[in-house]
Amino acid sequence: MTAFRHRIEHAGLVSVRSVLARFSLDRGTAIAAAFGRSVSPGLRKRALANLNLAMPELDAPQKSRIVTGLADHLARNAIEYLHLAKLRDDADRIVITGANHIEAARAAGRGAVLVTGHLGNWEAVRAACARLDWPPAIIYRRFNNPVIDDEAQRVMRAFNGPILHKGKRGTLGLLRHIRRGGAAVILCDQRFSGAPALPFFGIPAKTALAPAEIAMEYGAALLPVRGIRRGRTSLFDVTIDAPLEPTSSETAARDMMTEINRRLESWIRETPEQYFWLHNRWGNKRFGGQTDQ
Repeated sequence: MTAFRHRIEHAGLVSVRSVLARFSLDRGTAIAAAFGRSVSPGLRKRALANLNLAMPELDAPQKSRIVTGLADHLARNAIEYLHLAKLRDDADRIVITGANHIEAARAAGRGAVLVTGHLGNWEAVRAACARLDWPPAIIYRRFNNPVIDDEAQRVMRAFNGPILHKGKRGTLGLLRHIRRGGAAVILCDQRFSGAPALPFFGIPAKTALAPAEIAMEYGAALLPVRGIRRGRTSLFDVTIDAPLEPTSSETAARDMMTEINRRLESWIRETPEQYFWLHNRWGNKRFGGQTDQ
């Protein structure tokens, strides 16, 4: 019964994809975004709960506009997965700032850990690196539906970098790739059970230290990165910051990830509608808080 349900879900996905794939990248994202904005009320409760915590200084109309913008942005992200090769190959789609930091890390031969969050389109970061002939690995949570997961793997392989599942095997594959001098993109803004609580928007948030620990263990460059959408388009500004240097203190990994959280927060404040406000970033109890009406 489960396998049958998975096939039905996949058939529905293929049907939608076959329709949207007929359109160009720009036309397809415009159609999807219009639909996304129409269903944005379904995102309100959780998104507003997070916004109330992180940015309480905003008024209700401002928060409402952010949620509507989020729905628009997520819909565009979904369609862009059908056009990853175009993002990589169309020189006008992505402007890269800080490519010299990627080049320096590759020349050093000790790999790179590119740290970002669920902000903008992280696939634009992978596309930029692929354009620079250094496609990074990425690790993600396996889809519950294995047929859809196979489809996701196929799509994400457009850049030729390793696509790994979260878990022991995926982690070992990521470490092996970096040890061999490869690059990896890690999204570090999800709540990680057992991790230390570091400030994020002034609120303690359990933050994995692994990106900094891996970089220090292998001598890899720890590079804060972001891929920000320009307005309601599929044009992106990918920025690669200079590598973070570890301190000599015993809390070096903690200090580095605190700085990552600080930068991510500053980027989100610039374009809050491009952040995935649906994660349970600060713990389940906080979703019981009051939301704007």
